[in-house]
Amino acid sequence: MPILALPKDTVRAIGSSQVLTDPASVVKELIDNALDARATSIFVEIAANALDLIQVKDNGYGIAPEDRQFVCRRSYTSKINDLDDLANLGGRYLGFRGEALASLAEMSENLFVYTRIDGDATAASLKVSRLGEVEKEEPMSHPVGTTVRVNNFLKFLPVRRQASLKDANKLLNEVKKRLQAYSMARPSVRFSLKILKAKNEKGNWTYAPKPNASITDAATKMFDLAAVCHIGQFISVDSRPVSSSKGTIKQIFTLFKSYLRSSLTPVCEKIKDPFLFLNIICPARSYDANIEPSKNDVLFINPTLILKTIETAFESVYGKLQTGASPKSKHLDEISKPQVFDIMLARKPQRDAQMKMCHCNLEHPLM
Repeated sequence: MPILALPKDTVRAIGSSQVLTDPASVVKELIDNALDARATSIFVEIAANALDLIQVKDNGYGIAPEDRQFVCRRSYTSKINDLDDLANLGGRYLGFRGEALASLAEMSENLFVYTRIDGDATAASLKVSRLGEVEKEEPMSHPVGTTVRVNNFLKFLPVRRQASLKDANKLLNEVKKRLQAYSMARPSVRFSLKILKAKNEKGNWTYAPKPNASITDAATKMFDLAAVCHIGQFISVDSRPVSSSKGTIKQIFTLFKSYLRSSLTPVCEKIKDPFLFLNIICPARSYDANIEPSKNDVLFINPTLILKTIETAFESVYGKLQTGASPKSKHLDEISKPQVFDIMLARKPQRDAQMKMCHCNLEHPLM
C-alpha cells in the first residue's frame, strides 16, 4: 500500500478521540474553560448513561460577540499567542490548545453554546457544526457566563460509545472525583453535579464554599475526615489538578505512602488510598504543562528539587523513615531559599489511634 495523506475528516476524528477519551474528560475540559473565564460557580449536568447529555454552565466572563465564530474552531485560543507564552502559562490558564471544543463538536451529534457578556441586553445561542463552525446564532435569555450543551457524545465512535455505556457508573464516579479535585484546588469556587434521569439523587453532589474558603474548609465540607485512609489524593500544580499516577507526582505519592506507613502501627500498614492534598506553587518557566493530551501531568525542569522539598514536609510530620521503608530523596539537607507550597495530609496522632489532618505552609525553592 502506498503512503498517502489521510482524509481531513479522518485526521479530525483521530485527533479528537485523543483529546476527549470519555465523558469525564469532556467535563474536565469544560471546567478548565469555565475557570479560565474566572467563573465562581460551575454547574455540571450529565445523563445517567453519561453520554446522552453533558452540560456545563458557568458564571464567568462569557464570550464576546466578535469571538463567537471562532470559539469551536480547532487551534483557536485566547490563552497564548506562541510557544513562549506556553512556557509562562503557569496557573493563569488551565486550557491553551484550542482543541477541546473543536473535538467535542466532531464527536457529538449536537453542540450548543449559550453565552452572554456583561453589558449585553441578550445572550446568544450558538449551534455548532461538526467542523466547529457556527451554523446558527439566535438571541436568547441567559445570565452572564457560558453554558456548553452536548447531545449524544461519542455517536460517531460506536466501539468507544458501547464501552462507555457499560462503564456509565464508573464514569459518573470519575466525574464526581474530578469535581472534588477542582474543589480542593480552587476552594473558593462553587461546584455542583446533577445526574439527569437517575433512579435516585444519590449521585448528585454540591460543594458550596463560604466566602474566602480555605483548603481546610473544602476538605472538611466534602469528606469524612475519620476515613482519611480511603479518601484518595488531590494534587495540583499552580491549582491545576494533576494525576497522582504519573511522573514526578507519582513519585511524590509513593514517598508519602512510605512516610505514612513508616509512622503507623502494623494494623494500619495496609492503607492503599490515603488522603493527601498538595498544591505546588511554581515560578514561571519551571515546568511544562503540555506533555500529554489530557493535561493530567506536568514535566518539571528540576524534579529532584521538588521531591527533596516535599520530603522535608513529610519528615517534619512523620519523622524519619524506619528501617525497611523506601529510600529517601538524596541530598535532603541542601534545601534553602524560600518558595511556597501548601500541603494537607493524614497525620499520626500523639495519643490516640485516629487519623487527623494537618495543614502546613513550607518555604523552599522549586528551581
